[in-house]
Amino acid sequence: MQKNIFRFSGLAILVVLFSYIGCKKDSGYYDYENVVHEFSGNTYEFLKSQPGVYDSFLYVIDKTGFADSLINSSYTVFAPTNASFQEAISNMNNLRKAQGRPMLYLSTSAPNQLDSMVACYIIPGIIPSDSMATQDGIDFLSARYGFRMHGKYRSTRSEGYVKGGPGIIEFSNTKNVVYTRQWSTSNTVAVDIKTSNGLVNVMDRNHIFGFDEFIGRINPTLPAPFYGYPLPIPGTIGFELFDKGGESVGYHDNDGPNNGGKFRPNEGVDIQDAGNGENGYNIGWTSSGEWLKYTVMVSETNKYRLLVRAAANRTPAQGGGTLHMELDGTTVTPAIKIKGTEGDQNWVEHEVITRELTAGKHVLKVSYDLAFYNLRFMRFLPLDSVFPVPGTIAVEEFDQGGEGVGYHDADASNNGGKYRTNEGVDISQTKEGGGYNVGWTSDGEWLMYSIRVIKDGDYFFKARVGSPNDPNGNSRFHFEIDGQDVTGPMTCPNTGGWENWTDVVSARPVSLKKGTYKMKFFLENGNYNIRSFTISETK
Repeated sequence: MQKNIFRFSGLAILVVLFSYIGCKKDSGYYDYENVVHEFSGNTYEFLKSQPGVYDSFLYVIDKTGFADSLINSSYTVFAPTNASFQEAISNMNNLRKAQGRPMLYLSTSAPNQLDSMVACYIIPGIIPSDSMATQDGIDFLSARYGFRMHGKYRSTRSEGYVKGGPGIIEFSNTKNVVYTRQWSTSNTVAVDIKTSNGLVNVMDRNHIFGFDEFIGRINPTLPAPFYGYPLPIPGTIGFELFDKGGESVGYHDNDGPNNGGKFRPNEGVDIQDAGNGENGYNIGWTSSGEWLKYTVMVSETNKYRLLVRAAANRTPAQGGGTLHMELDGTTVTPAIKIKGTEGDQNWVEHEVITRELTAGKHVLKVSYDLAFYNLRFMRFLPLDSVFPVPGTIAVEEFDQGGEGVGYHDADASNNGGKYRTNEGVDISQTKEGGGYNVGWTSDGEWLMYSIRVIKDGDYFFKARVGSPNDPNGNSRFHFEIDGQDVTGPMTCPNTGGWENWTDVVSARPVSLKKGTYKMKFFLENGNYNIRSFTISETK
């Protein structure tokens, strides 16, 4: 009898408990709605109005010249708090202390690295959180540099209820890769703070400024690629893009200052504007025994044509000196003799054939044997003019054969006049990184390339493009393989400038068998510049 009473009592307790939970629902955070906050001033004034919260962020904004943009233009800002910076700097200095190196702070950090990191948090235009509420979220390009960022809005749980809590944005640095597992993601703690000219979203205090790149970019102890990824071979490498790490790590220079004061002013390599009609930088004030290192990715084991663009203020009889290159400590070029060009910026290209370069990631070292020269950029090209895939293709290296064979251009002249001047494709020089780009593009133009797929696989097609125009979806292009459209339309966005480059990746992978093909880049619409193409394997 007692056993049955016990069971009844337990049942009664459960009924009462469920009744309590049902009543409790109304007193919790179920069906939560974010409070809309508004500030009467501009975005910069809002950040200034919160002393002790955004001081470090404001310091970097001021140092990198973003203040005017936040005062006068419309941006969506993902604002890291002081805690984000404190954690980043503390982690870095703990490492430096263990290495016996002096401390570094925001005031002594490289401005160009701070500039590119802070740009990730500043997005052109007003992008409310509800526009990010789709299942996959949305992509947007950063202010300056066109870094591809991603935002996804979701509601949190509260008191056991799905979507019962405040809404947050999962804000990601995609690292320009399509695989979400390789993204660096952090959450916001407040969204859609309205200012007179934009929106502010506040990053969680556990977010570390720079996502996961701060230490590697500000404090490298081993050579690290300048852009964060290896430079391609075949491809073009500006001499100013030597690895990060500083003296005796990324380079050796015989004196401390950057005598030219350009591009990387806090490092010892002497960089100046190239001059004499060249749009870019050069290494100058060279001395025998100096060197530069570059992390590179060789697409295919092979020998390559190497062209070094250089100048020397000496007579042809005197010559400008010599240099050689090593791959992981092994010499891979003959001594490259630089001509006397009777001017520090009278540029010519010097060609040699490399020894066999092994496919994969390596460190390329450029050693100055006898130095009276200035250096612009180097270009590695396939001996047979057939580009290996996966790999990168310089836009200006379209097939030989002229109009209707290697390319189609709307007019007969090369409007840029900087390379292949007797052909109709409009080629000009690229500032950062050296090399060339194609501009003055028009509807219906195309470029043809011979490619060699090294192995069967699925590949993404990527074009590196730039345009200051709002395309409204009307600046489209696609890739063809042996006459068949394999990517469908791809669109060049507004990158903020003709040389503000961004990568546009095909929406779907393309299945390719091992073999040789003709790849056509077809401009459905023009009005953008093109720098290069990269065909990469899916992982």
